[in-house]
Amino acid sequence: MKKNRTDRILLGCFLVSLAVYLVIFVSAFAELPLNISPLHQLLLMFFHFIPQFFLQLLVCRLEGPVWRFVLPFALFLVPALVFVLCTGGAGLGWVLAGGWCMAPLSGCALGWLVFGITRLVHRLRRPNP
Repeated sequence: MKKNRTDRILLGCFLVSLAVYLVIFVSAFAELPLNISPLHQLLLMFFHFIPQFFLQLLVCRLEGPVWRFVLPFALFLVPALVFVLCTGGAGLGWVLAGGWCMAPLSGCALGWLVFGITRLVHRLRRPNP
């Protein structure tokens, strides 16, 4: 019962933070020419850390094969590699893809870390038979 409640909370946090990021993204590119404030640029580049973190925690809690842990990671890795291939593997393509993927990949890493720590704490709290 507690697991379902936590999963619903994580899903809700993911959906709300994703909606906020989509508003940030759409508002940045809604009108031309682009005139984005520095704060808006920072939110655009780094806010998707938050939905990615909640998605990673949610996926880690699901039952299934071990490769499920890298599913959210692949959400950004695959488009980044496609982008780099479309730029001909130029150095600037790698830099842009790395900058764009830095926040969500950090969210994945923090999700893995939090999940690992919580599992370790639960194992340490349970007495051995």
